[in-house]
Amino acid sequence: MAKARLMDTVEDFKKLGINPSRVEVWEDGIRNTDDVGNNEVWYFDANFDDGSKVIVAFRSKTAQGMAQKGFQPNLNLDITKPDGKTAQEFAFASWEESSMSREKCDVHFGSDWCTGDFKDYDIHVEGTQMLACDLHYHALTDPFRQGTSEIALGDNNEFFYTDLCLPKCEVTGTLTYDGKIVEVHGQGYHDHQWMNISPFSAFHHWLWGRMYTEKYVVYIYDFVCSEQFNFTRIPFFIVADNDTGEILFKTNGNLQLKSELESMSVGKKFPKTSQYVFDNGNRKAVFSVTWNEILETRDTYGSAPANQKEALKRAKTAGLSDMEKVVGGTKEQYDAADIQPTYIRFFAEGSIQLTIGHEITESTGNMIYEYNYIGREDDRAGV
Repeated sequence: MAKARLMDTVEDFKKLGINPSRVEVWEDGIRNTDDVGNNEVWYFDANFDDGSKVIVAFRSKTAQGMAQKGFQPNLNLDITKPDGKTAQEFAFASWEESSMSREKCDVHFGSDWCTGDFKDYDIHVEGTQMLACDLHYHALTDPFRQGTSEIALGDNNEFFYTDLCLPKCEVTGTLTYDGKIVEVHGQGYHDHQWMNISPFSAFHHWLWGRMYTEKYVVYIYDFVCSEQFNFTRIPFFIVADNDTGEILFKTNGNLQLKSELESMSVGKKFPKTSQYVFDNGNRKAVFSVTWNEILETRDTYGSAPANQKEALKRAKTAGLSDMEKVVGGTKEQYDAADIQPTYIRFFAEGSIQLTIGHEITESTGNMIYEYNYIGREDDRAGV
């Protein structure tokens, strides 16, 4: 089996030029190149007081574009209206009318942009057809990365996958949908990821989400690598003070997981309840989450065409003129890779018990989290 590890040694920090004591603004600038296999995403989301939600993600390449050299600037804007109906649109720009700074998050794709410095961010999207947004994010916590933020994959660290985040922000501004401009206020999240490997190859599954309680901000990204990387579990996890934004607990990687599984419509068992015990010795965090509502289900494997011939037939029926517009793979391709991609997003109830020295505090809250279950069922994977 090939190796997988979090890059968090003294040598790793020196190699990547990262300050181990603090997250610096340049780290949110472009980190990758346009080489084959590379991609990068600046992601923002928010939940608003009126019940609406937004997701904006700026990407340096399309999924198909990862197979070739060159940037393909693109973004998606998803708006969920107060009535629960969601609209999604995409925008594409040429590289000649785009730029991505290495000094900070300062990304411009044609008429659309995002810029910020871990304290404040502004997002402007008008390049989509019927949707638009102008949003301001103000940080309520410190930025966070686990180690250097890079998961190294392969015996010679030849592959990497990352996450650098700002777990909680106050979000204000406007959304445009249904021909009207709506003022919004709420709470949101930003992260920045860059990689040179497809998540379909790198991971068996992950649980990703954050919970806001009266006392704490909890962030978790529980990565479990694919079989070729020995199902190695690499957790990113923190507990931050909800008032000051200070990070009070960061996992050292030592954890125990107990889960209760439930059969789902996508043909696999997902955790109904997950309890994580992160034990650093002098500090300990017990995080439990139980979902009570399914918000979104993507049966990528089940809905895929059987083979390339069927994919072409679907494209023709839909009026698509080229294969680049056929999203995703075929069952034949997934079977050859021995994977079964499925995804469910949950609304859940969670709790956190934090022990610092002799002091124990507890807090509860609601959270939305995703379970991206790429691999086939396997007892070795620790679902």
